[in-house]
Amino acid sequence: MTSFTNKMHLLIERVKGSTSPSPAGAVAAQRGFTLLEACIALVLMMVVALGSASLFSFSIYNNSGGSERATSMAIAQEALERLRSAEFSSTATDATLVGGTSVQNGVVRNGRTYRLTRTIDDDPTSTAVDVNPTTNFKSITMSVMPERIGGGWAFGAGGTVTLITQRARTDR
Repeated sequence: MTSFTNKMHLLIERVKGSTSPSPAGAVAAQRGFTLLEACIALVLMMVVALGSASLFSFSIYNNSGGSERATSMAIAQEALERLRSAEFSSTATDATLVGGTSVQNGVVRNGRTYRLTRTIDDDPTSTAVDVNPTTNFKSITMSVMPERIGGGWAFGAGGTVTLITQRARTDR
């Protein structure tokens, strides 16, 4: 209790601007932290700061991974919409709906390059990709992958987005 009283007395004297001599116990109250206390406080602050820094790094990394996946998804949806609008009837079939696999490299969005792989299977019941111009039913698979892939789980399976849809002749 006397230590608290001495500290309060010193504080009051400093506020008043008094130059009167301090009580005998005031010298002990003016001592600062020991070196050990300062080191322990520094280590604790460092642990908290490093924890916060790793959270920021984790957030930035996952946000960029999400951005890559969103862009890949937009590219795949755009390519699928082009194929959905293509004619597929018993009288005419658009050349873009011919069965097989095609790869388009160098698709650029937001300053990044992507690879678009389009697979059209004329017989989805078999495991192989079949080409049959007389088919009434097609399975369409679009896969988009960034050409430059970062590491880690934020990019999933290499950052690849795959969309699969099916298409039937419009007049049957």
